[in-house]
Amino acid sequence: MTDRRHTVFCESLFVRNAALFAPYLGAVGLGEKVLTSPDAEIPLSQYMALWEVVGREVSPSVGLQTGARAQSSDWGAYGYAARSAPSMQLALRCLSHFYAVLAQGARTEVSVNDSFVTLIYQVVDPLITERRQDTEYTTSAALAILRELTKCSSLKPVRVEFEHDRLGDLSVYQDVFSCPVVFNQPDNRMVFAKSLLDMPILTADTRLFQALEPFLQRQHSARVESELLGRMAAHIASGLGSGGVSIEWVASSMNMGVRTLQRRLSEQGLDFTQVVEDVRRSLAEEYVARSDYSFTHIALLLGYSEASSFSRAFRRWTQLTPLKYRQRARG
Repeated sequence: MTDRRHTVFCESLFVRNAALFAPYLGAVGLGEKVLTSPDAEIPLSQYMALWEVVGREVSPSVGLQTGARAQSSDWGAYGYAARSAPSMQLALRCLSHFYAVLAQGARTEVSVNDSFVTLIYQVVDPLITERRQDTEYTTSAALAILRELTKCSSLKPVRVEFEHDRLGDLSVYQDVFSCPVVFNQPDNRMVFAKSLLDMPILTADTRLFQALEPFLQRQHSARVESELLGRMAAHIASGLGSGGVSIEWVASSMNMGVRTLQRRLSEQGLDFTQVVEDVRRSLAEEYVARSDYSFTHIALLLGYSEASSFSRAFRRWTQLTPLKYRQRARG
């Protein structure tokens, strides 16, 4: 399962911020190639882990502040398409619809009502338990790019919401967003006045947009299709705590027939039972290394009736007890 997880393309983010990321690449198993190769594709888990390491070692607001300096070119063809869109409606559609071209494992939406335009972003990969820095980077970067597209440095939301706790001084958030910021919400969103839709895109290039859109659509279709395992892993993870998960239950929760799911797994050379085992192991390693949950609590989250059964399985997977693994991870 490891090589089939969600991935991120480096694009120009690492090139422009090489000095920030370089000292910490080794800590998450990444090589220096990512600093010079915009077409490099890396696992989402390593990308997220890198942001969290930098957050701990450099500043708790590093994601927020790096995003505030973002440029559309940092996001490759995806960013160039948004920049060249002939209208704000198309720019927002591009940012939400094509995000998977840049990074998998996230939910991106734009909703519009009579008064507001809301941009929603949330990492949904169940194996990513620490995602604060990426969330704050992506949210502040989206605002920075909208300011770039409109050439309006004073553009601001009316409200920003984050799913995580506040960390650090609230003034840092005020400096970036210039609006109320609230925490511990169901997801992450920026809410704008509906007048945002009327703002002209001053970087528009209709011919470039028309050339890029079909390319992004092809890339998007391929990336979404390859997310089958990630989507299935999310459903498996949500069902583990309530007991065993069957292929019938997972297929139903994915609004898919059992035979269809079996066929698509077979096409990718996957076995359902092994996928469940891989999800359980990945979650176990995340919880043991990165949470403060007791091992009994982790056992229950993963569907084990006894902590001893979980400990035996964990030793089989890692050749370490949960306690030794946690101690080593926190080194």
